[in-house]
Amino acid sequence: MDGFRVADVFRTLDDAFDPVRARLLRDPAPATLLFSGGVDSSLLAHELRSMPGLELLVVGRSGSPDIAQATSGAAALGRSLRALEITATDVAAATSEYSADLADAQGPARDVAVAFALATQRAPSSRVLTAQGVDELFLGYHHFRALPPATAEARALRDLEELRTREWPRAVRIARRSNHELEAPFLDPGWIRAVLTIPIEARLPHPEAKRLFRAWAEHRGLPAEIAHRPKRAMQYGSRVHQLLGGS
Repeated sequence: MDGFRVADVFRTLDDAFDPVRARLLRDPAPATLLFSGGVDSSLLAHELRSMPGLELLVVGRSGSPDIAQATSGAAALGRSLRALEITATDVAAATSEYSADLADAQGPARDVAVAFALATQRAPSSRVLTAQGVDELFLGYHHFRALPPATAEARALRDLEELRTREWPRAVRIARRSNHELEAPFLDPGWIRAVLTIPIEARLPHPEAKRLFRAWAEHRGLPAEIAHRPKRAMQYGSRVHQLLGGS
């Protein structure tokens, strides 16, 4: 984070996230964490390691990168993992069952919505935690790679608005149809406000995607080999994209 006091940035993130973590840990209800083995869900697994009844869950096509990475990631964190394989039949059933909710979703947004539907409907507990929001706040998507600061900041704000007003409400609606409630700690309003006070230059993905978030995850105690793992988006890592007819 050239030109920025790393300690000050980390303190800002710590001060915003600690109340979110404390609230999650106070809730006695068992929870399922959608876990892919990437830095986002791994940090949540690490932060919530003392939560009674927390179960890690990954879904994906047989042989998918998500299942392999989640399996090794859970082992590295010393956690058990429930891995569930999905098929083309499962994807077809989900797209039919949730067709009304998916009507306004196209391309990657549709792929993500179906992937979330398949994961949440298989969660063993009604309370489901997910790491949504990190890519928008810390510029994790590929389209941020070559953008100058001002353009990257504007695109990140648009992506975040799309997530908060369309994609996340859609995921919540779909989850409720199978009697599940989604929670996204990294979409907490106080956390979002704190992250957006950090200059965009500190959040740019150079030389590594989500470099600030990865550095902060290490600061929080996540092992470096997990914090710096590359990870494909859920719809690709689970191979739901392929099962929906993508290449």
